[in-house]
Amino acid sequence: MPHLRRMSRDGITIVRWLLLLYIMLLPACRNVTTVTVPSLITPTTFNSPMQDETSLHSTLDAHRFVTAAESFPLAYETAKAWRQDAEWYGIIPFTSIERAFAIPLDNSDPSWFFRFGVPGGKTDYIVEVVNGKVVGTNETMIPGYIEPLLEELEPLGDKWIMMDNVVVLERYLKEENSLLVQYPHMLVDYRLAKPKGQLHPVWTLYNAQNLAKPIFIIDAITGKALSVE
Repeated sequence: MPHLRRMSRDGITIVRWLLLLYIMLLPACRNVTTVTVPSLITPTTFNSPMQDETSLHSTLDAHRFVTAAESFPLAYETAKAWRQDAEWYGIIPFTSIERAFAIPLDNSDPSWFFRFGVPGGKTDYIVEVVNGKVVGTNETMIPGYIEPLLEELEPLGDKWIMMDNVVVLERYLKEENSLLVQYPHMLVDYRLAKPKGQLHPVWTLYNAQNLAKPIFIIDAITGKALSVE
């Protein structure tokens, strides 16, 4: 009997040690589960804001995240809030804005400057859009030695029907001696306008580092290249 009781006590002792070991290991097991499961879920559920932004980035224009056509609705809505009779007259090169206001702009992340006016008016309403956001407006008058006056232009309507800027770049890449072929990261500046007497709006491209002469002029509707004067 004493022998059996000693064996029973020994058995109880072993069970107690096993229970203690299980209790000690239980938090560690919970920790392993807590760390492992999120690490498996995170890559499929987390979207980086930077990834969302760069998904809009044009592969042809290395300096702009959002195209002109994508930016237009924001500018148009802002102009209509300024004046219900506002009319759209195109896009002004950012280098023209630099000259008009005598201020240097951030050329590493250039804005789109949309130009508006009202019938019979001479005052420009400029809406600045960058990366899908309106970041500024200005009611001013762009000097005629920098940009054509409003009275020399035709309004472009209330809808985007033109070639987008990246389509223009694709077309320019096919041109003989295209600077974009030689310098794919060249900073391009754009003008979109419809001079009076012109059938369609016209895109004019510039090398932003050399404004003396346009590098490409194209009919914004037909895609026909025009002579560079």
